[in-house]
Formats: sequence, structure tokens, C-alpha cells
Amino acid sequence: MAEQPQGLTLFPVDAASVGQRLDVFLATQAEGISRSALQKLIAAGAVTVNGATATAKQATVLGDQVVVRWQQPPASPLTPVAMPLQILFEDDDLIVLDKPAGMCVHPGAGDTGPTLVQGLLYHCGRLGAAVVRAGQVPVWTRPGIVHRLDKDTTGVMVCAKTDRAHAALSKQFQDKTTLLREYLALLDGAMLQAQLAHTSYLYRDPKRRLRFASMSEPDFRRLQVGHDELQAAQATGLLGRRRISSLSGYRRAQSLFTREAVFGQRLTLARVRLFTGRTHQIRVHACDVGLPIIGDQLYHRRVQLPLTFAPQVRELVAQAPRQMLHAQRLGLVHPVSGQSLVFEAPLPSDFAAIVALLGSYQTK
Repeated sequence: MAEQPQGLTLFPVDAASVGQRLDVFLATQAEGISRSALQKLIAAGAVTVNGATATAKQATVLGDQVVVRWQQPPASPLTPVAMPLQILFEDDDLIVLDKPAGMCVHPGAGDTGPTLVQGLLYHCGRLGAAVVRAGQVPVWTRPGIVHRLDKDTTGVMVCAKTDRAHAALSKQFQDKTTLLREYLALLDGAMLQAQLAHTSYLYRDPKRRLRFASMSEPDFRRLQVGHDELQAAQATGLLGRRRISSLSGYRRAQSLFTREAVFGQRLTLARVRLFTGRTHQIRVHACDVGLPIIGDQLYHRRVQLPLTFAPQVRELVAQAPRQMLHAQRLGLVHPVSGQSLVFEAPLPSDFAAIVALLGSYQTK
């Protein structure tokens, strides 16, 4: 992304993005900005292609210079809301929380209740935000947020209280060099290996937009080769301006599952370390390795344990209202002092109750 005068961002069209609708292209490039918001900017004449006013439907061409003139709204349109917060650590620069289940981190489609951002705004008064500079994409609807947990995932989250902390923490999450992110998950199936590493490419499921699908590394490489061949054919004029699907929506994801305990040769408590932080990464990778997460209603069916488990255990597992996934540990470098910090959050009561009942069934 090249630098432009204040308030402008340049998005050059590379070979992987040729043939996309302009609004789709920008949605894949400007992370954190919704497609509908980008369409409004295009309709307002705030987007140009090679200096000419653009339309949302026009197709991208190799080498196009797409420039967005950002229209900055107020610092935050969100209303602060008083709510109890489980604070693990707080200073002038950051706040670390134990997020409960059932709470969205920031506003999204279909979310009607107060979000964690609103509770933080009430508690802190102000939160850090992405500074609008040349070549940066500003996000005003998520002040303080440098990473997120799914609505029904619990555990450790860090938020930035100042712009300086926001920039430094965001860089850590993007670079993935200084972070430790470990989760506990209750899996449907017996994990035979002590450790299981898994890498794939995640992309939005075209048939079910709330879900993400996964593609193996060999399959992605084959897809890449075919895509490159089509691009080469288009460059020579053999395909004309035929639209070629972009690969920009595919994100490499890497996870490491470590077995903590196996219960009744049917359930596994596993520690999962993230080396990348993609949306739904652990949930999708758990399915990939044949060990979906208990209670994950988006990616798994309701679990019926065999009669070797007591009725109380079978009922508790079958009725799990959410995915049994908990962000237990988060390690980072303090954005100002440079000190290495590690934060932990205990298992929430619903998850802990299941694990306690399963204790007598532990086989490893």
C-alpha cells in the first residue's frame, strides 16, 4: 500500500485481484471496513481508479491505481454502557479482560445488545484507535480493539487505551512474533497423538456465509498454479477481460493441538496454540483433524455420548449451549515499557463443570 496525502489510501491492483468487482476488491484490501460502507464511499465519488471516478460494479484491471478518500466520522459513534468487567490487568496504556460467553466484542450484523467495546468506553472514558495517516486504513467502530474473540468464546483479551498502545499492539498481532496465544478446547473424539500440528488456508464458505471453509496446503498450491496460468493467458489476450477469481480471500492458518486428557476414549481436553489468528481458526481446524469442538453449533452436530457415560454427563455435554473454547493464556510485550507479560484466565463455570464431571473417565 503506497503512501498518499493525508486521508487518502492507494490500493494497486495486482495479478491476484484482476477481474474483481471494485467493491469486492476493496473489501478484501481494507480490512475492518464493511463492503456496504465502501459502496457508500464509491457512490459519493470518494473512490477513483487511475484518476477517474469509479463505480462499484466495474472490474479491476492489472495495474489499476485505486485511491480511496476517507471520510472521517466522529471518534466513535458508540454509546458507552455500564457493565461488569472482569479485569485481569490495567494501566495507563492497556487493559486486559476475561471476556464472558455471550458477549460480542464490537458491533456487527444482527447484534442488538451492548458490546464489550461499549463497556470499555464507559470504564475507560476513551480508547485507543487507529491513527489516520497516509497509507493506513482507519477503523472507528472498534476503538481499543486489536484482536477479538468470538461471541461465545471466553477468556483473555487485551485492549488498547491509547493510540500509541493501539499501534504497537496491532503490530504485534500482525507480525505474530512476540505473542503467545493458548486456548483450551473440549473436543469430540479421542486424540491419539500427544501433539497434532495443522496448517491450511481458510476462506469464507460460499454456501454458508457465517462459516469458514478450509483448504489443504497442497490443494491451495494447485489452485495457485491454475490461477497463475489463467492470469498468464489473460495477459496474452487469450481470455480477453474474462473475470478470474481472486485468491486474496484465502488466509494461511497454523495451529498446534496438544493433548491434555482423554475421557472415556471419546472426548479430549486439548491445549491449542495459535501461530496465526484467523477468524474461527481453531473451530475450523478442529473439524479438519476430525475432532470438532463440543457445543459448536455452527460447525458440529449435537453430541450424544455412549451409555458408558453417566446420564448427568451425557445430558450436560449434549446440552452444551456454546462451543467449549477458552482463551486461557495470552503473552505479549507491553507497548510502552517493553516488558514481557503473560496473562491467564481460569475456565468459566460451564466449561469447568463439564471437565470436573469427566474427571473419573480420564484414561490418559
